[in-house]
Formats: sequence, C-alpha cells, structure tokens
Amino acid sequence: MNLKQPPLFVVGRVGSALRANGWPKSWPKSWQPAYNVMVAMLLIAVIVARLLQLTDIPAGLYSDETSIGYNAALIAETGLDEHGTPFPTYFRAFGEYKNPIYMYATALIFKLFGISAFNLRATSVLFYLLALMLTIVLITKVFNHNKAVELYALAGFGFLPVFFMLSRISFEAISQLTWVAAANLCIWTLFNRPNPQPTPGTSQRTDWLQAAICGLILGTSIYTYSTARLLSLLMLVSLWVIYFKREYIQKLLILTGTFALSLVPYIIFTLTHPGATTERFLSISYIDDPIPLIEKIQIFIRALFKYWSPKFLVVSGDANLRHATGHGGIVFYVTLGLFLIGVASLIWRRQMTRFHLFLLANLLLSPLAAVITSAGAPHALRSLLMGYYLWLLSCYGVAFLVQINDLRWSKWMMGIAALLLMVEIVSYQVDYFIFYPPKSVEAMESFDVQSSLQAAIDQNPQKIVFVNQPRTSYANLAFYAYLVNNPQAIPMTTAADPVPAANSCLVYHQGNQAALDAIDVAPNWTVTAHESIWQPSRAAALLGVKPVEGIMKVKCYKTG
Repeated sequence: MNLKQPPLFVVGRVGSALRANGWPKSWPKSWQPAYNVMVAMLLIAVIVARLLQLTDIPAGLYSDETSIGYNAALIAETGLDEHGTPFPTYFRAFGEYKNPIYMYATALIFKLFGISAFNLRATSVLFYLLALMLTIVLITKVFNHNKAVELYALAGFGFLPVFFMLSRISFEAISQLTWVAAANLCIWTLFNRPNPQPTPGTSQRTDWLQAAICGLILGTSIYTYSTARLLSLLMLVSLWVIYFKREYIQKLLILTGTFALSLVPYIIFTLTHPGATTERFLSISYIDDPIPLIEKIQIFIRALFKYWSPKFLVVSGDANLRHATGHGGIVFYVTLGLFLIGVASLIWRRQMTRFHLFLLANLLLSPLAAVITSAGAPHALRSLLMGYYLWLLSCYGVAFLVQINDLRWSKWMMGIAALLLMVEIVSYQVDYFIFYPPKSVEAMESFDVQSSLQAAIDQNPQKIVFVNQPRTSYANLAFYAYLVNNPQAIPMTTAADPVPAANSCLVYHQGNQAALDAIDVAPNWTVTAHESIWQPSRAAALLGVKPVEGIMKVKCYKTG
C-alpha cells in the first residue's frame, strides 16, 4: 500500500486489510521491557497527578465535602452521625440524605490515618485507583492481553477529564464508578469467559457463586450515588434482555436474587423514613411537576440532546466549575473518535456479541437518571457513567487500528491517535493545575475557611461566630474545626446573620459584607479585620494568572 494514497482511499480498503483471527497476538518478547517501562511510567504519572496539591486544587472544600468529612469524623470517633443516629443507613445533611458507602469508607480512612483534608479527598483517589485496577483487568481479559489496548486503557482512563476531576474531590459519585467497574468485570467473567470442559458439580457451583457475587455488587451499587438507584435496576433489566437464553437462566435468577437481597437495608430505610430517599429527587426533577405530559416529554428530549451534544462531550462539559474546569468536555476528542470507530467496526464486521450489546445498552441508559432532573443539566456527576462507557467502547477503536494488516498504516494511525491523546492530556493537565485554581476559589465557596478560623482564634476572643450563609456553611465550620489549632478551646457557634458582639469574632462569607457594613458598632470597640488572597504559583503567575480575593472574611471586636 502506497503511503501517498489519500486517507479516504485507505479507509475504503481497510476492510480487506484486517486480520481474520481476532485480536492480534502479544507483542514480541523483545518489546516486553519497553512495555513494562511505559506501564510503570503511566502508573506513576496517574498517581502523582492525583495526589499533587490534592488539598489545594480545587481551592477549598465544598460544603458537600465538609459534610461528608464531618459525619465521617463523627462516625470514626463516636459511631454517631451529626444528628446522633448510630451507624445510619443514610446520612441526613442539609435537606438530603448522603449515601453510606463513600461515608463509611472515609470514616475508615480517618480512623486509620487521622482526620485531615488530604485524607478526605484521598478517599476519592482510592476509589478511583480501585476502579482503574478493575477496569484494566477487564480490558486485559476482553482484549486477550493486547498491549496497545492496555496502554491506551491506562492512559485514557488515567486522565479522562470527568474521572480526573471527580477523583480529586470528595464527592460520592466516584464510588459509583468503582462499583460499575466491578460489576462489568464480574458480568463479563460470568457470561463471556471461555468455558473449559466442566468438572461435574464444581463448575456449576463456581457459576452460582459468581452469579451471587455479581448480584451483590450490582445491588449494593445503589448505596454509592443516588443515580444508581435507577441505573442499577436498568442494568439488571438489560442483563435479562440481552442474556436471556436457556443456558443463562439459572445464573440470571441467582444474580437477581442476591440483587434483591442487597436492597433489604434500602427498603427498610425507605419504609421507616417515608420520602427520605425521594425528597431531593422530587425537588430537582420535573417528573412530579404539574405540567402537561407532552411538555415533560419535550423537556426530556431537550435534556437528552444536551447530554449527547458535542459541547458537553468534548468542548466544555459541565458549566458547574465544581464538576469541570471549563476546558474540554467529559471525554477527549480522541476518545470520542475511537468510540465511533470501535462501534462502527463491530457493526461492520458483524462481531457484535452479547457483551458488546450490553455495553452499548448501558451507554444509552447511562444519562437517563440525569435527564429526568432539571437542575444543573447537563450534569457531569449524574451522567458519570456516560464517560465510562464511551471510554470503554473506545478501546475497540484502538483494537481496530491495531488489527489493520498493513503494518505501516497501523503504526501511522496508532501514532496519530497516541500523539493527539498525549496533546489532549497535557493540555488538560496544564489547564487544571495552572488556570483552573483561581476559578475554583469562587466555585468551591470555602477556599479560606480554615485560615479565617485560625485568624479568629489567634485574636483570642471569648467566642467565634460563624455566619451560616449559604445555609450549608455550618458543615464547613464543623469539619474545619477539626483542622485548626484551638488550644484555648474557644467556643465556635453558627448564626444566621452577622451581628457584631463585644469580645467576639465574626467569620462570614463575602456576600454578607454589605449587611455587616450597615451595622454601627460602639465607638469604644476596636475592630480587627482579616482577609485572604489566593496567590498563584510562580509558573501560573508567569502565564498571566492573577491573585484572587478570598471568599471568607473575619472581623473581631474588642472593647476598650
């Protein structure tokens, strides 16, 4: 094949250039050391990128993070949540109920390693790394140790924007990724692994055990993140539809049985706390709104188009700067391109298996829980699994490129894909660590809570009043109180409005400044003020990043 032939001509001839014997064989043994070095370098890069400035970027802990941290700290110390409930199934916090898996995992980390902002966010890193490990095992099995696909999997999963963002903040959604990765690995092993000659009795018992484990994994995923309550059920339904075959019925029944068993705590909690698990959903969804059905359908369709739009997928992603940086979408352009190539190749070559159908079905189902909510759409957390399935199916695109029989064209196309992926990864990392931090100051709403509390404590007042505006700010005070140095045990309380008092300090959000300025204080009071400024790193400053005013302010009042 002439390298000077037009690309379209080459694409037209690709069909006759594919190997006929499935995925290519392993790389030559002489290449193994190079492969090992690349894997080691990628793993180090992935881990370092996750841990680098973990407590500082994003700047400050959002109230959802501090709420998790506060309740996890209480569980680690006393076994009670913030409302005094011992080891609850769900954790009530400012009008909603937080899921237990992430909360108890954080409590365990606090118990083992201490209470800190780093350990709080490190919980997400650990959930992510576990998801990465499970997914690499799945990729290795599905693609029969295809080294090129494995390297792409490690780089792609390691730095995919939506995964990277959520693995560095303490939000529950990242635990859903881990559970789904485990479920898919279990499902592939149960239904798709090559079947050796069965040993009477032993093989059947092994299948039963695997089916039971799959059901438990899939069922307990509802305790990871709220969208899993719908998506795990839809995944179970898709299993029945796609794998409904006489030889699979027994496995499906056992899987469904343990799935149902895992729902028992959820059912008991729902019966004893009516409306607790649906109140938040109803407040952000249009499903129960008093509007005509046709209007609800129109809202649904418009929202669905938003989630499948290039703007959300690859251009700018979620507009909420707690969920995205604004640079790029939830996946890379290369990921989306390889996804399209992979799916097209499976259809074109008529190699679509039940597992491929299962992945495609769950990709199409993955945004549904997000689509039926109206607040914040398109929402990266609620549609997290879109990124997972798009990326997973993109691996088939890499396998397709590797399979091109003309080695020159295979190397050329793989090289272009690798180069573009590297450019996108570097571009995203530069944006995240250089240009995103100042934007995150306002988005996270608590950049300087700890330093402000410490500044107030250092004034040695009789008490410190933390103004609870926004209304969720009490969680910031409660968690950061663990992190400040308060040897005199100065009492810290919350108040709805900023009201100066003698020999006390007010810690308040910048939004309360106007209200506080309108209040006259006694002429014999001395007022001491403290403000924080976020400062860019030297590298960021050289690139034009400017200092940003902090969110929190302090005023201390003394008589005399």
